[in-house]
Amino acid sequence: MGAVLTLAWEGREAEQATDEVASFDELYEAHRQRAYRLALLLCSGDRALAEDALSEAFIRVFPKWSGGQVDDFGPYLRRAVVNEVKRMFTRRGLQRRSEPPVDLDAVTLESPEEEVVRRQLVWSSLRTLPVKQRTAFVLRYYEALPVEDVADAMGTSVGTAKAHLSRGRDRLRALLEEQL
Repeated sequence: MGAVLTLAWEGREAEQATDEVASFDELYEAHRQRAYRLALLLCSGDRALAEDALSEAFIRVFPKWSGGQVDDFGPYLRRAVVNEVKRMFTRRGLQRRSEPPVDLDAVTLESPEEEVVRRQLVWSSLRTLPVKQRTAFVLRYYEALPVEDVADAMGTSVGTAKAHLSRGRDRLRALLEEQL
């Protein structure tokens, strides 16, 4: 009788686990695209690094979610992505500052092309920002989050998030003025 109860209990646990995975699959599909875009921006366009960060973030979120510790999945996942990108940059010591800036003398500016060049300038300048400033910038201006949510996603105070935004804005302005 004990073996039958054990098998019945194990079958019940397996069924619950299957239902749990199916529910998480739905959450994954609902949030994957937005979280990937965030990771891609935080990783300066490095697709492989963004995919790794996203995968790790989902892996880290699953146990918390299945344990009932996640109230709002979207913001929790966003914070996990930000934390994972920070971990990856720290762990791998990536430095994007060494990339050469766009050579404006080599480009002739026409009306449609001018827009492309401007975007490239902004993109290359954004890549040179330190990770925390770039993270704050992307969360605030790309994700359109209020400063309080930026601070929450970064795990900092509102004042620190504002400081990162201010310094990042000043640095971007200086870089773009140099290049234009």
